[in-house]
Amino acid sequence: MRSLLTFVAACVVLIGCATPTSKAPLPPDVKIEAPSAALPENVKGLSGKWVGQWINSRTRMDHVLIVESVDASSATAIYSIGEPSDSFTNIQPSWRRVKATVGPGTLEFSFPNGAAVNYKLQADGTLAGTYKSRGFDTTAKMTRTPV
Repeated sequence: MRSLLTFVAACVVLIGCATPTSKAPLPPDVKIEAPSAALPENVKGLSGKWVGQWINSRTRMDHVLIVESVDASSATAIYSIGEPSDSFTNIQPSWRRVKATVGPGTLEFSFPNGAAVNYKLQADGTLAGTYKSRGFDTTAKMTRTPV
């Protein structure tokens, strides 16, 4: 009986530690176009829905990147963020469509405030992200997920 209780308690702890579903909002009209078969694999691989968190020394924030269309030099993507984990960061959950520049396994764009956002495909199939703006640097490890 004691073993059973220990097992149940361990399951409850593990379930409580499971990665939560992203709380980053998305538009109702998400549409991912299949990339051209003629594109290199490291460009086609950028297409799709990617989920992770922006993480730095002060906060965590859910993040979703949906690459809706991609060609050899550019992409259209949805950039979405959720609420910060701390109460000091004044960022509201939001999304926006962006035009991005594409290179071999890379996607990058900037915002009007000067923030530079870069993503790079990794050998393990994840997407590494960096966000840099006026000394505020954060990183994300993104995982491809179904839409």
